[in-house]
Amino acid sequence: MKTAPATRKLATLSTCVAICVTGFFTASAPAQAADPYPSAPNCVVESTHATIQKGSSGSSVKEAQCWLNKFNYGLVVDGQFGTATDSAVRAFQKSKGLEVDGVVGPKTWNALIYGTKPPVDSRAQKVQRVINYARAQVGKPYVFGAAGPNSFDCSGLTLRSYQQAGIMLPRYSGDQAAKYREVPASQRQVGDLMHWPNHVGIYAGNGKVIEAANSRTGVVERNVWGTPTYHRVIP
Repeated sequence: MKTAPATRKLATLSTCVAICVTGFFTASAPAQAADPYPSAPNCVVESTHATIQKGSSGSSVKEAQCWLNKFNYGLVVDGQFGTATDSAVRAFQKSKGLEVDGVVGPKTWNALIYGTKPPVDSRAQKVQRVINYARAQVGKPYVFGAAGPNSFDCSGLTLRSYQQAGIMLPRYSGDQAAKYREVPASQRQVGDLMHWPNHVGIYAGNGKVIEAANSRTGVVERNVWGTPTYHRVIP
């Protein structure tokens, strides 16, 4: 049996190390979203209180099942969001006057953990949700007629962003601007809708706009340009 020369062995070893190291970092788990209830007591396991629905699995499902059982739903706490858990969630949502959609999101988590409907969000909280969502889309491509999640046109981005604050805008840019009162540029506030002819964006503060600009730039945050009008979507 022939033995490979030392130089070949070293090259092979170097290649293996490079592949292994690259593979290690490629396989690293993506960062998880921050827990919206970091100080909440754990019912059965530590979880991130992620938004979950039928088909989900894991620690957040176990946590939700445990809280539901505090309200006498008698679920098996197995971390699998199946039909029984879905039915329990919907029944719980109905009992608390929440939207009955089977999705355990922030409002349902709040009711499960604290037993009450959450207070009405302040303007600052609503604005922050809008800006956070819009900013998270920066870098995604512009596609005419798209409204996410992978690409957007200008009014598609504003539509989805304001939905995060529970606000449903019309689909088209001109209709969006026409629906809300115009405010002087001197009185603009973070979270205001910005309108140019056939185009919209969101005022992000500090002279910046977040917009799905065009097919060349995609979704960007940049200095305000031109002479847009400002519209107070969130009073």
